[in-house]
Amino acid sequence: MNYKEKIKASRLLKQIYAHDNVNLEHRFEDIFGYHTDFLTAQDQALLARNHLQPNQFKQFAHDDLVEEFLSLKQHSKLTFDFIKALFLKGLTGEFPRFRQAMISYLYLQELTAHDYENSTTHAHCQVCELPAHVNIDTTNILNTYYLGHTWNEMPAHFVADLTEILDYPMPKITDHEISHFKNLLIEISKADADETASQLAKRLGQAKSLPKTDTYKRYGILQSLALLGILPSSDVFSAQSTSTEITYPLSGWRGSLGVDFDKADALFPRQPTDKTST
Repeated sequence: MNYKEKIKASRLLKQIYAHDNVNLEHRFEDIFGYHTDFLTAQDQALLARNHLQPNQFKQFAHDDLVEEFLSLKQHSKLTFDFIKALFLKGLTGEFPRFRQAMISYLYLQELTAHDYENSTTHAHCQVCELPAHVNIDTTNILNTYYLGHTWNEMPAHFVADLTEILDYPMPKITDHEISHFKNLLIEISKADADETASQLAKRLGQAKSLPKTDTYKRYGILQSLALLGILPSSDVFSAQSTSTEITYPLSGWRGSLGVDFDKADALFPRQPTDKTST
């Protein structure tokens, strides 16, 4: 795996998928493409080698997505140890692309075979929250992950994440990643009793506890910790939340709930490692 090439390719994606680069004449159903005429032949070859060609439109039905997820679930490489290593490496800011994998993986573990069931509250399956039909530009989705974003919404996008993440080898986790993770949890535990998730994200930004993040990227990382149960959640607090940007279970966290260090230690036990990172 050539990480430098991946990073170089991701920088091209950032240019391609810029808001002011939309190509209104290139449309697939309900989504627009992006201009690529500025790419050199070398740029195009780089994106192709890394399977990141832009404007890769695909159409999925609910059952197609479920089938793809269940196929991924059987992949021998897609283990919790692999996902944890990716997540820890992503937290340090060394490779932000890895942050999304935890949420995608946790969703995958809950999914089982089922038929589409109409929801009474939204236009998605009541069982799994996947849409009946969806159009996706898979490379645009991956671009958001390369930028370091993490989402627990739009699970149809998780197929692209988990499929591409299998291209990566198991990261080598060192004392640096472990210490960074533990220090992050310690910083979170300093919260006042009434601190909300949005206030926590702001405080972590001021403390520079999560490199290469903005407010929304910090929300995504904290949501991962909430889904893992490391940040406990209360239905009462969630019902009191007025934020439309923070969803459950993170919306149900308050400073008084603190950090479940026992769960963190159980899920991410300290391992004897090298001092250097690869």
